[in-house]
Amino acid sequence: MPRKHHMGFRFKSIRILILLLIAGIFIASCISFEMVKGIEGSPVKPPGDKLQVGKTTLETALELLGAPDQLAEMEGKDLLVYEQTLYRDNRISLGIPLGDITGPNIDLSAYGTLVRYDTLALFFSPDGILRDIVFENGSDRSYMKTLFPEEEKNSNSSPQNQ
Repeated sequence: MPRKHHMGFRFKSIRILILLLIAGIFIASCISFEMVKGIEGSPVKPPGDKLQVGKTTLETALELLGAPDQLAEMEGKDLLVYEQTLYRDNRISLGIPLGDITGPNIDLSAYGTLVRYDTLALFFSPDGILRDIVFENGSDRSYMKTLFPEEEKNSNSSPQNQ
C-alpha cells in the first residue's frame, strides 16, 4: 500500500514560517506616528452689528479689529483681510532596515493634511466707508486665493516654465 503524504502539515509549516518572517520584519522595523496641530493668526469672529455697510469707517474697523493680516487694493477699493488658519497633519511611517541584505532600506509612509480657514474680509471705498463684508468659517481655501487664483498658479510654477 502506498504511503500518503500529509500536504496539510507542509502548508501549515510554510504559513508559520511566513508569519514568523513578517513578525520579524515588524519587530526589526521602526513604526512612527506623528500628529501636528497648528493655528496661525488671531481668532476671526463674525462681524456682528458693530460693522455696518455704508456706515462704518476704516478707522472704526481698525479700532475694533486691529491690524489686518493682509491688505490689498481691488478695483479702487481697499481690502482688509483677517484670517486664521487651522491645520492638522497626521503621518504614519514604517521603516524596515534591510540595508545589509538588499542595499537601500525600505520606507513606507502615508499622511493626511487638513487645513481650514476662518476669514473676515472688509472692502472699503476710497473715502474710507465700508462697502462690503465677507465672512467664511471653515473654508478649505484661503480667501485671497479665491480672489487671485492667477497669483497661486504663478507662485507654483518655476521660473524656467514662464
